[in-house]
Amino acid sequence: MSIKKRVSWAALAAVALLCATVDGSAKKMKADALVALHLKAIGENLVRKNRVAQGLGTVDIRVGNKAKMVGPAMLLAEGKKLRTEINFGHPQYTRETLIRNGEKLDIAYVSPGARSRLGGTLWDFFPRLAQEGLYGGVLSTDWTLLDLRKKRARVRYQGLKKFEGRRLHRLEYRPKKGVNYRIRIYFEPETYRHVASRYRLTLPAGMGRGLVDIRGGAFGAGSGPADKIRITLTETFSHFKEVDGLTLPHHYRIALNTSAIGGFVGHWEIKIDRMMHDQRIAARAFAIN
Repeated sequence: MSIKKRVSWAALAAVALLCATVDGSAKKMKADALVALHLKAIGENLVRKNRVAQGLGTVDIRVGNKAKMVGPAMLLAEGKKLRTEINFGHPQYTRETLIRNGEKLDIAYVSPGARSRLGGTLWDFFPRLAQEGLYGGVLSTDWTLLDLRKKRARVRYQGLKKFEGRRLHRLEYRPKKGVNYRIRIYFEPETYRHVASRYRLTLPAGMGRGLVDIRGGAFGAGSGPADKIRITLTETFSHFKEVDGLTLPHHYRIALNTSAIGGFVGHWEIKIDRMMHDQRIAARAFAIN
């Protein structure tokens, strides 16, 4: 065998050994150990009075009344309070706003009596995401993994799993209060940073009435077997930077995919260019009418 071939076989063997070692370590990992490593990856001083993030927001509706819009965006978090907002200034889509004030939740209408596909999906089917401290991930000061005991949620480690072409640590998350959708949280194996959360729900035909898109089209029956409606909501986090000793994502993306009315695919994204902690936030920022 030539030297070149021996080197190639040696390299392949080394890669195989590394993969086996990583997989072996992953199989032995426990959920609480993964959470501890994740919290360490964020930083030492995890508790902050509040967080203010500003940047540019976009929406890209790819299937179902296609549209692209851009506008100023912000994220405010203080304890259990959270506000995310993108201002588009369009007559049919003025803004995308979610407000959590303690246990109460409000999602603004984009036009009189109508929420967007994202807002309607969160309001009708996934309200627990914000109330549980899941929505917004580590950008929320009430991020659910900061205090699992207090949340009284159950987590189960499921190993290294494929997620959009990457092998990531996966946790299955079950809130104290039962929900009928699947929650999976993903972490980078090298850094233990939280990079994605995925929520899935399957509904029988006829459920989803009243959900509207940015042009007023309602959710109807799905296009799959037995006309079931399948909804997948995915949050992804990237471009991590250190701010005040905390390593936090500066790109936050939400993808919504449904099987209703021939399908819907939309992406919302906030690119943060400024982030601050322990600022003065007016009470009205979290007011719910």
